[in-house]
Amino acid sequence: MKFSSHEDIGAPAQVLFAALCDHEHFQRTVQQRGVEMRRVDDRPEVGPGMAWVIDFKFRGRARKLSCSVTEVQAPERLCLFNESDGLTGDVVMLVLTLAPNRSRLLVSVGIKPKNLSARLLPQFNRFEKGSLDRKFKFWLRDWAAKICGPVQVSSV
Repeated sequence: MKFSSHEDIGAPAQVLFAALCDHEHFQRTVQQRGVEMRRVDDRPEVGPGMAWVIDFKFRGRARKLSCSVTEVQAPERLCLFNESDGLTGDVVMLVLTLAPNRSRLLVSVGIKPKNLSARLLPQFNRFEKGSLDRKFKFWLRDWAAKICGPVQVSSV
C-alpha cells in the first residue's frame, strides 16, 4: 500500500530540509504524544545508519518499530526504512525549490506486509483508501506547519 502527498511551503529548501533533519525536535514532539523513541546509533551527523527504536500503542496493543535513515542527499532527499513485527516500509521525503523563499515537500510512504496476518491489513484498508489518503494529506499539512514553524503552508 502506498501513500503520497505534497505541500507547498513558504520557506527556502535549505530551511525545510534542516527542519526535516532535526530529529531531536521530532523526538520531543512524539514523546509528548506518549510515544517512546530511543536512538540506537552514535552518529554525530545526519546520514545513513542513524537509527531509532520506537515503542507506541496502536489499536490497544503495544507495538515496536525500528526506523533507520537509508539515504541523505542534502538539501533534496531524505529516505527512511521502517520495520515492525509484520510490516516493512519506506519513507521518501523530497524537497524541491519552487522560488528562493518557497519550496515543495513531497512525501511518499510505502508499506509491505511480511507475514500472512499483515497481508490482510492492506486488503481491509483498500476499502478505506480514499479516507486514508485524505487523513494522510491532512497529517502532512499539519506536520509541515509544525516542523517549519510560522511559515505559510498551502495545499496544492
